[in-house]
Amino acid sequence: MDEQDEREEELSTISAIYPELRVDPKQPFVASLDLPVNPSSPLALRFPSAPPPSPPDSDNGHFDHSPLTHLDDEVHYVEYLPPLQLNLFLPEGYPTDHAPIVSLSTTPQWLPADKLKELEAECERLWDDYGRCQILFSYIDFLQQQAEQAFDLEATGLDLSHALKPALLDYDALTKKATFDAGTFDCGICLEPKKGSSCYRMRRCRHVFCQACLRDFYNNCIAEGDVGRVQCLDPTCGKVANKKRRKEKTLHPKELLEMGIEEDVVRRYVDMKRKKKLEADKTTVYCPRSWCQSPARSTKYPPIPQDLALYPESSSEDEDDAEAEKKGHSPSDRLAICSNSKCSLAFCKTCYAGWHGEFARCWPRNPLELSDEEKASYDYIRSHTSPCPTCSSPTQKTMGCNHMRCFQCASHFCYLCGAWLDADNPYQHFNKAGTDCYQKLWELEEGDEGQEAAFAGARRWEQEALAVAEAADREEAEALQRQEDEAAARELAERLDAHDAPAAVQPAPVEDVQQPARRGDGRRARGGRVAALDGRRAAPVARQQQVPNQQQVDAAAAAAFRRFVELAVRDEEDGWDSDELEDDQDERWVIPIRQ
Repeated sequence: MDEQDEREEELSTISAIYPELRVDPKQPFVASLDLPVNPSSPLALRFPSAPPPSPPDSDNGHFDHSPLTHLDDEVHYVEYLPPLQLNLFLPEGYPTDHAPIVSLSTTPQWLPADKLKELEAECERLWDDYGRCQILFSYIDFLQQQAEQAFDLEATGLDLSHALKPALLDYDALTKKATFDAGTFDCGICLEPKKGSSCYRMRRCRHVFCQACLRDFYNNCIAEGDVGRVQCLDPTCGKVANKKRRKEKTLHPKELLEMGIEEDVVRRYVDMKRKKKLEADKTTVYCPRSWCQSPARSTKYPPIPQDLALYPESSSEDEDDAEAEKKGHSPSDRLAICSNSKCSLAFCKTCYAGWHGEFARCWPRNPLELSDEEKASYDYIRSHTSPCPTCSSPTQKTMGCNHMRCFQCASHFCYLCGAWLDADNPYQHFNKAGTDCYQKLWELEEGDEGQEAAFAGARRWEQEALAVAEAADREEAEALQRQEDEAAARELAERLDAHDAPAAVQPAPVEDVQQPARRGDGRRARGGRVAALDGRRAAPVARQQQVPNQQQVDAAAAAAFRRFVELAVRDEEDGWDSDELEDDQDERWVIPIRQ
């Protein structure tokens, strides 16, 4: 067999193995082949950001890049890259005298030129190692192995210019979709086999479900406001080897759009998700206007763009452990602006007054200054809800058992005692004899309406603290009332003493006047008529000695009244005799007899 026959035979064999081999009809020994590049593990592509230009050099007037300022590189992990194009030519004298002539390239040019030269040189080395025989299949197999190993670039990654970023990322996404659509998968919800074109693969966990099941479930969750459950539906998702479940992340709005959910539904999902994050964040500041109460603008929670396609891939709303905003020391950090476009009030975060400038001194608002509505809401939450042990969100049970799942952080806990429950077996908590919640799974089955149930944990502590506070308030009120009563009694006594200050002038006692003896008095007594007249003349003198004057009567009545007030203050008024106010000898209390 001559040399030409050997070349034709090898090309025919390679065409049978690789049907995509293209042979030039005008030149039968010239062929080309595209080798797909699908690394076994995703390859890191870094797109360095160009540093900002420095001021022009005074010598040449050109911009120089400052080495002190640069931005972080963008890193993307891709699974598919544009194919490696192999162009080969079998010259005369192949395979005995000459090695095949090969050239490698990529479109766009993402593989470094030195790496291409190194791969091309490997062809001649193989030809020498194999004893100058037919080596096209071995060389193509070598290139495929190198492509699977990412051309030994997995450890270091690949640095590329920003001009290549759109083409490479788009190629990776389109190739993934084409490969996925061509496959067949079992839906994890309805358990039916579906073509990949009717399914969706989760970005983070790679679980596959049919789009119809996902749309039905996510639409219901968003309609009911349960946006925390818009996540992977596989029951094993998030579990690790030690049986602990990491906190699951909700889906990105772009994923919802990709699976065919309407844009207005996705916008509602993003709005509710942002609102929940704002309410759960303790650093959120709200507008002090009673008719507004909107959150202040924050770089941590930027406004939602009108076009959801521009929604950032990563934001603080998607991060589980988002760091709190660092408080600066500049006076301007106190400035807050309401996010409501109809309000846009600029106010101080410290005193909640209108913005008074950076250099005005202010004090924090007293947290006890609550409105009536805030007090009513606080009292209702305190008496009708149990806090989540993880995030302290108030949770109210409307019906059912005491196994609760937090609406905010998805923690499983007991409604009665607030203990964490094992998500795999939450009901073992209610079957442990000797515990406070033993056989109390269905207590308060009709819901929590403020009943005095056998609560434990934080709820019991809250009730005990409330009872102690109410008892202290009652004691304080009673003590204050006693002080007021004593002060009123003292004031009344002082007024009575001041009224009785002018001493009553006592009349001089009337002495018996010795009448001069008349003649004949010693000889005989007077008759009855004369004695009666003498008695009438002596009666006024006796009455004047026995009956007190008006001032004395008033003083006695005032003293008796003061004694009654003192006894009433000491709760001893039952021992007071009302006869102390009566005077049988006082003519004012004598009822005259009608004639």
